[in-house]
Amino acid sequence: MFSLKKRDFVFGFLSFICSLKGLTCSSWTVSAQPKVNGSLGENVILPCVFTHPKQNNYKGVIIVKWMKGSELIFNCNLHNKTNSRDNNNCTVLSSSEKLSLNGNPMEGDISLRISNVQFTDATRYFCRVELDYNKYSSTYTELNINAPAQILSLSLDFDAKAHGVMLKCVAQGNPAPEVKWTSSSGLLENAPIKTDPSNYIVNSSVPFSDQDVYTCQAVNSLGQDQRTFTPNHPNCFGLLVATCFLGCLLLLGLVAFVIDVIKRRRSVQGVMQQHIDVQRVQSSIYQANETVYANVSTYPVGCETRQDDMYSKGVSLEGGKVDLIPGPQNHKKPNLVRPLGPPPTPHPTPSLTPGRHQ
Repeated sequence: MFSLKKRDFVFGFLSFICSLKGLTCSSWTVSAQPKVNGSLGENVILPCVFTHPKQNNYKGVIIVKWMKGSELIFNCNLHNKTNSRDNNNCTVLSSSEKLSLNGNPMEGDISLRISNVQFTDATRYFCRVELDYNKYSSTYTELNINAPAQILSLSLDFDAKAHGVMLKCVAQGNPAPEVKWTSSSGLLENAPIKTDPSNYIVNSSVPFSDQDVYTCQAVNSLGQDQRTFTPNHPNCFGLLVATCFLGCLLLLGLVAFVIDVIKRRRSVQGVMQQHIDVQRVQSSIYQANETVYANVSTYPVGCETRQDDMYSKGVSLEGGKVDLIPGPQNHKKPNLVRPLGPPPTPHPTPSLTPGRHQ
């Protein structure tokens, strides 16, 4: 990045030449550094400077904007009337409070300062300047965060695919660190490695045995880090408890499933048995009705009336004897239903045809 004094000298000289010739210099210049390297946890400055045709006599408002990708994260409004920056009105539009304006917009410097940079800050940034009579943007600046290799965790993990306990090492750094494993038995080779470029994280796992002592080492061009895991590590007991708890949950779930299946089967069988019992009861009732109807005696029409009359008049058919018997209003009719058994054979009705005697 060229210095502000050289830039002001060049621009002043060009403005002087333009004024001598009666010309209006109408060129805009916005310069940004294409790539900036920062270190994890430190402060970094993204340079951006601009010039415009009314540099020496512009008294309007200068608006400075910084974009993080497509998101507006920083905005400043400056009244270009004095050489003081006390009248800057800058607003941080992101959730981070570590952004600030590093340069003086009245002098053409709109550089951005980022404090305590993290890996999440590594992306593209755009600077933009707006004046009362024109607007102009620059090309992007790529922020890269460098960090020495660091081991974030070394712990036991149950791998369902491998059907066993694995020792997992999680490392972070930029450039991406190389992970190496050693144990009391020697160097462990061909350990699988998974890299997450978005978070600068490297994962590596090896099969665990409680008879060995394991060491994970992460190395890159900026530094190295290592951790050792022993069989009596507190994480061993925690994994054992977690494994037992998970096994108990699976067993309880299996038992509950079996009980539910048995209940459902019994419920279905009960419904089927009830249906069978209902059919049996209906069949018994039907058979009983058939039996009752089959044992009911039938009488010719008019017999009941004649029998009632005989009882009411007290007429006895034996020996011509006549007895007084109460009438039908005080006499309860005898039960005409015959005992169970085959119905009697009905007698033919006498013929009332004139001229024939029975």
